Amino acid sequence: MKEKDLDDKKLYDIANLTLDIGNFLLASGAHCGRVSRNLSRITEAWGVKVNIHISFTGLLITAQCKQADERECGKAVTLYKKTKTYDINFNAINEISQLSWLIAEQNISVDKARKLFNKICSAKVYSTPTLLLGVGCSCACLCLVAGGDWRDALIAFFASITGMVVRMSIVKRNYNVMFSFVVAAFFTTLITSLHFIGAFESIWGVSVAPDRALATAVLYLVPGVPLTNSLIDLIEGYIPSALVRAAFGAFILLCIAVGMSICILFFGINQF
Repeated sequence: MKEKDLDDKKLYDIANLTLDIGNFLLASGAHCGRVSRNLSRITEAWGVKVNIHISFTGLLITAQCKQADERECGKAVTLYKKTKTYDINFNAINEISQLSWLIAEQNISVDKARKLFNKICSAKVYSTPTLLLGVGCSCACLCLVAGGDWRDALIAFFASITGMVVRMSIVKRNYNVMFSFVVAAFFTTLITSLHFIGAFESIWGVSVAPDRALATAVLYLVPGVPLTNSLIDLIEGYIPSALVRAAFGAFILLCIAVGMSICILFFGINQF
């Protein structure tokens, strides 16, 4: 696309598509550097330069023609959009990156890029049963790696699934996200605490290390993506975003600790 072909509507369409892609990347778990590189790669192929301001809750962009000093290219479009609820999807991030290279190398039209982007957005994600199975298996395997036996792993499996179901139910009802972490940690720890005090020994005997199930069953709640992105943003120079992501991750960890502590104190466990 030649710069002289950019009218006001075309510039707005490019800015709007860029904003949607950027917000989708942020909501899918991309760090600031990736968002900036992908958006710049896309707009440069269409003869547009963008100034991007990324925050934890939204994205602000200003788009204008590369040759902004020329009369027909002097106008700029500034748009802002709030980021949707975070829903980590690394496969979508990879597909957006491929789309950005497709635009850069083949210079496809804005309309075609929009259709490809909508296709990525509408792609099916993991079903709830698959997600729950993955959460349960991961926590069970972590329990085994930590030194627990099959009894501990089985408890970690069901406790993590129960907590995840509770958290998803709370989020679905639009309650506070942090509250969902507290309640999920509580119910997960409730099941593992019963195992810790020997409530299930009459069923399968004494386990090797019930404390391993207590420690690993809640690991599905740990905000690994925000904390990792915080470090990456810090290294790449996105200081405000890095600090906010770190604070967000730290507060989630605090909520997990609160939920666990309430349950542990309720059962009077002092050996953990």
